[in-house]
Amino acid sequence: MQSHNISVQKTARYYTLRPEGEVKAVVFALHGYRQLARYFAPLFQPLVDQGALIIVPEALNRFYIEGYSGRVGASWMTKEDRETDIQDYVRYLNTLYEEVSAELSDLPIHLLGFSQGGPTACRWLAGSNIPFKSLMLYATVFPNDFDFTIHGDRLNALKCVMAFGDQDQFASEATIEEKMKWLKSKNFEFDVVRFIGGHDIQADVLSEIWKKVT
Repeated sequence: MQSHNISVQKTARYYTLRPEGEVKAVVFALHGYRQLARYFAPLFQPLVDQGALIIVPEALNRFYIEGYSGRVGASWMTKEDRETDIQDYVRYLNTLYEEVSAELSDLPIHLLGFSQGGPTACRWLAGSNIPFKSLMLYATVFPNDFDFTIHGDRLNALKCVMAFGDQDQFASEATIEEKMKWLKSKNFEFDVVRFIGGHDIQADVLSEIWKKVT
């Protein structure tokens, strides 16, 4: 049996949150596994209140979270046909940027990834020429296959902040420390925000991260 792939056209969905007054910055916010953009976007109201335009793309793969009905979530990728999914979402996100870029003018552009959206954000950054000012990784880390040899200079040219809760069920303290040690070995400069809490976005933590990148 032989496997084949073909390219097809697919319609993607994204949400925006706009400040009432002047737009001072743009944030592309990538959600985590099993989340939908319309529920993820409102979490960024604290940044909207500070003049940020929030753009929240939704992952291309939707599924029922439990059984065959009920709540729906989305996923950026799985282990199945992994490389193809990565190529697809990088192409999708680049297309989205092209769609909205005329409106962005000379505004500073920031990139945030939460949970599974973190590796997605890192791979998008690596697969684009978008002039991101910062990379914010919330409850997530760089993927193990990220090539710092190729992309290290670009990373060090922007501001990177990583945030971890002390009760995150998906990352023990030992795992976090191991990842921090690995990143430091790559001569990569970054800030770390530690907070009391689990695997979720908190308004005060988000505001603290924002202060570090603006």
